[in-house]
Amino acid sequence: MNEKQIENLLNQSAQERYEYFVRYCADFQEVWGLTVGEDGWVIFKDSDGDEVFPLWPHKDLAEVCCFGEHRSMGAKPQSIPLDSFLQNCVPDMISEKIYFGVFYNKSREGLAVDGYSLKEALEAEVSSVWE
Repeated sequence: MNEKQIENLLNQSAQERYEYFVRYCADFQEVWGLTVGEDGWVIFKDSDGDEVFPLWPHKDLAEVCCFGEHRSMGAKPQSIPLDSFLQNCVPDMISEKIYFGVFYNKSREGLAVDGYSLKEALEAEVSSVWE
């Protein structure tokens, strides 16, 4: 992605970014999160105290939006195949009561959604794309 595309996406509302995330991930069959060395996936607490697993639709967006403290810890974007995400990651996060931070921007603004809602949206979009 070029800088203009990235900035245009980041300037959209949280709802518009969520909808873009669902469409893009259904089309390209992957989601992107951040990993820190051997410690695993980046998960943070939001302003309400809920744990959030941030996700992006593209590697470049994950890199640009990597939060300061995670960047200083060496966080790197990592893709997750969509089928593995839906079958393994989502159920794990549901059982741990961890939300998904969908396409947060540089200021940590975005939608935190529960696993059931995100899975339903992605599966519906995949069905419409691959019919």
